[in-house]
Amino acid sequence: MKKRTWRNNVITVAAAIAVLLTVWAIAYAVVGNDLLLPSFAECMRAAGELLLSSVFWTAFFGTLLRVLIAFCISFVFATIFAVIAYMLPTFRAFFAPIVGAIRALPVLAVLLIILVWTSAGTAPTVVAFLSLFPMLYTGISAALMRVDTKLIEMSRVYKVPLRKQITTLYLPSALPAVCLECGAAFAFGLKAVVSAEVLARAANGLGTMANDMQIYSQIPALFALVIVVCITGILAESLGSIVGRWAERRMDNAD
Repeated sequence: MKKRTWRNNVITVAAAIAVLLTVWAIAYAVVGNDLLLPSFAECMRAAGELLLSSVFWTAFFGTLLRVLIAFCISFVFATIFAVIAYMLPTFRAFFAPIVGAIRALPVLAVLLIILVWTSAGTAPTVVAFLSLFPMLYTGISAALMRVDTKLIEMSRVYKVPLRKQITTLYLPSALPAVCLECGAAFAFGLKAVVSAEVLARAANGLGTMANDMQIYSQIPALFALVIVVCITGILAESLGSIVGRWAERRMDNAD
């Protein structure tokens, strides 16, 4: 059954990629202008050159570091506030509009304000935090709310120590959903950081590199860079999904 599911997933992904490449080929034939839309082969050639370039890897790891910092800070604060909101319904009601306001912030406009207060290298990280915090807070809160209330009541009746409740009840129940949310959040954070880097022109960043490519009309390289960013985001989201499913199987086997 697992082999069949794996085979079906591979076929589905391959079919989706084939459709995208077909659409690209048709669009390239219709546009007929390499400065507007380069061919897929030309983009792959440019991608190969990027992957062999030390400048690219410096920018890649610079962006990745900003994403990691923003993600870790967001995850810590989101977890703390989600736990408090879970334990105190009054605080959850009070904090809900604040989270909603943060989520509704116009990212690019906020970036311009942040650039007045901080450096170009720090601003993308702050913008990513403002984007990731409400996303992770909502996801972690929802995961905690899905913990079986009957098991919680049973643990209280039998006076199970809080530490054991956390390790044997809350973590196994919430971890699968949290892992899925973390993968999606990291991919979203990557997009937010790259977008902010374009406007902030942060040193050692993929967004700044993409901006330079657009200025100097290096369109195949620009498309290749976008593809690399998309693949990185997909890999991060897939990793979160894999870890989440693994945690869910572990929980099911424990039951």
